[in-house]
Amino acid sequence: MWFDKNYTKFRQWSYSWRAKYFQPILKLLADWKITPNQITTFRLIFVLPIAYYFYLGNLWGVLIFYIIFWILDLFDGSLARYLNISNDKGGFLDSLVDHFMYSALILGFIYLSAADSILLAYNILIQIIVNLLANVKNWEKGESDWFIKIRSLVPYFKNLAHLFLLLYVFGINFLNPAFVILNLWMTIASFYYFFIIQKQA
Repeated sequence: MWFDKNYTKFRQWSYSWRAKYFQPILKLLADWKITPNQITTFRLIFVLPIAYYFYLGNLWGVLIFYIIFWILDLFDGSLARYLNISNDKGGFLDSLVDHFMYSALILGFIYLSAADSILLAYNILIQIIVNLLANVKNWEKGESDWFIKIRSLVPYFKNLAHLFLLLYVFGINFLNPAFVILNLWMTIASFYYFFIIQKQA
């Protein structure tokens, strides 16, 4: 899909930009002996305040801690590349944490009845399916330090979901039609990846 190619270009630009402008912070983290996986694992702690603010119905509190969570996400991979220790295990851990937090976020909106619960629950499921299929489609042969290589390259689905949810925080609510379209799009993408995998077999 052309989205894959465009995202690959954007990702390379993002890597270059972070390598250039994050260097002072990355050097400091390296001097403090902080590892990329420590940053990735530390990000999990933010599920607690996010869950708490969902319980209170305070979406601004959710937004603040979710932004901090994603700011830290910019640094684990950047630090791994800075230290030249990028590996499949770290990529898997980062992806796992991202999916866990995204699922927690969607569950929070289900708790608030912000949109149809079936639509939101299906979104969690189809996100997992489309990423698994994309990983199989983009599988690279060769040695690995982990049992799977993360090569899904389909974060635009999640980014769009984040945009719709952010608009909801600001009082603009069209989550139901937005997630109908998004879920349909991911379902079609899942079938696309499935048929590509069948051809590659």
